[in-house]
Amino acid sequence: MHTIHVALDSSFEAFLQRVAARLDPVDQVRVPAAEPGLRHAAVALLLRPAAHSAEILFIKRAERAGDPWSGHLAFPGGRAEESDASLLDVAMREAFEEVGIDARQGGRVLGRLPTLRPLGARIPSVTVTPFVALSPSGAVPRPQPEEVAEAFWMSLATLKNGGGAATVRWQNTDGTREFPAYASPKGPIWGITERILSQFLALTD
Repeated sequence: MHTIHVALDSSFEAFLQRVAARLDPVDQVRVPAAEPGLRHAAVALLLRPAAHSAEILFIKRAERAGDPWSGHLAFPGGRAEESDASLLDVAMREAFEEVGIDARQGGRVLGRLPTLRPLGARIPSVTVTPFVALSPSGAVPRPQPEEVAEAFWMSLATLKNGGGAATVRWQNTDGTREFPAYASPKGPIWGITERILSQFLALTD
């Protein structure tokens, strides 16, 4: 992982402390016991300082047949494996595998958001626990091409100013549905990622 060391200014550090105080703690967040037909996953919301704001990392998932999230914008993350002792381990391992960033190595884990489940009836049954972390100083994402087509940073201010005003129309056998979305240079941010992002942005006021 390539890094460029940048000192955090006092306003950004104050922002991180405010966010951390509003998040749930990460202690003892074990991977839940296996249940028939239910998997557990975790994602990492990686932050870095930027002029007049903070930025958050998104990935564009690789196009893969059979993947219900193929080509979608998302946060780095994935499903738990037997080697993972905690959901935090899942989020950090997956982020390192997908973009080469481990927030526990030179960064800082701030806390977690509530666990969510996808709303679509045709989506695999899975729980998703989001963890918020400061990325190591100057870390440069290195997408793993089999899973991640690209990775990019977006300003929190830009996302908040947009207000999730975009929509996505999804066609299936039951007809067309509309979902709220955030606009981005790489496409709409929608689905469970939009729900996680909205929860997080609500804590940053």
